[in-house]
Amino acid sequence: MEQDLVQIFELFLALAAAVVAFWQHRQKLVAVDAKDEALVERDLAEARQWETEALKDNVISFFDPEDESVVKAPPEVAARSWKMTDETKKWVICGHSPEDQASLLKQIADAEGQKKIQYLISVPGCYYEIEYGLLKGGGKGG
Repeated sequence: MEQDLVQIFELFLALAAAVVAFWQHRQKLVAVDAKDEALVERDLAEARQWETEALKDNVISFFDPEDESVVKAPPEVAARSWKMTDETKKWVICGHSPEDQASLLKQIADAEGQKKIQYLISVPGCYYEIEYGLLKGGGKGG
């Protein structure tokens, strides 16, 4: 009888050890999966960071007057930073004939359509220098 109890106790201990081993193995698999997922997320975050830095450098080059490597506005730059406002357009065309006004507005639209930040517009006897949608200079004459 005592021998049977010892065997039952040993069997119980073996079963308990097997359950603990299974649980530890399962925890290890969960930890390995979590580690793999963390590595993938880290790689993805690094890739996003590199892309963001490249975009940032492109935008900085666009606004840097001494850097002429980016002459068209990148898609990330809001149009309001390089497009001419309606008030400025009204000021530019003021005092011109209707034909000249139409020509100036078309030149502005064409330049903005090409996302240019610096350009000249002109009509016979007059020109305007535009930069970032602002009137930078101009002149009249032959």
